[in-house]
Amino acid sequence: MLIPLADKANRPGVVFFGGFTDSGAVALRRAMVAEGYGGIPFLSWDGLYDGTGADKGSFIQGTAKAAVGSFLSHATQPPTKNSFVEAYRQEYKSEPDEYAAAAYACVEVIADALRAVAAQHPSAQTLREAVRAYAVAPSHHYETVVGDVAFDTNGDSIHQYVTFYRVDPSAANGKGDWVIAKQQDYGPAP
Repeated sequence: MLIPLADKANRPGVVFFGGFTDSGAVALRRAMVAEGYGGIPFLSWDGLYDGTGADKGSFIQGTAKAAVGSFLSHATQPPTKNSFVEAYRQEYKSEPDEYAAAAYACVEVIADALRAVAAQHPSAQTLREAVRAYAVAPSHHYETVVGDVAFDTNGDSIHQYVTFYRVDPSAANGKGDWVIAKQQDYGPAP
């Protein structure tokens, strides 16, 4: 399994794993470290984003110290405004999950579109399409709890955020956890 890593002349600079924790990720990373290839970064997608080193069955728990040097990418929402996070904490006495602000931003967009369309007095039969068309029109931008929201001519968000995580063995009270290494918007240039 590790034969390509042994070829010093053509050794890859990174190993990408496209599966899940329980489909070989733990065994591969542990073997890499055991054979002296722990310095080669181990990259994956969010199929390994399954908890801290304290969570039974997680990638970090299964690999233990071998998890260091592991990275993953996860399609995410733009950074949330602190005012939303604080209001959420106060109201619900807990931290918002990664989708709370996105859901709230959707409501903000729909409410703005409803207000604009209502001024045109659409019929009940045309209301839904009028709101949809207004909301995703490329000329409309919305300031929301996740910042600027707008859509391209296909109706896709102009912001395409990806968050990159790395394993930090000191996080989660020394059990290890995924921590943000970088967030980037891969949407079209403004």
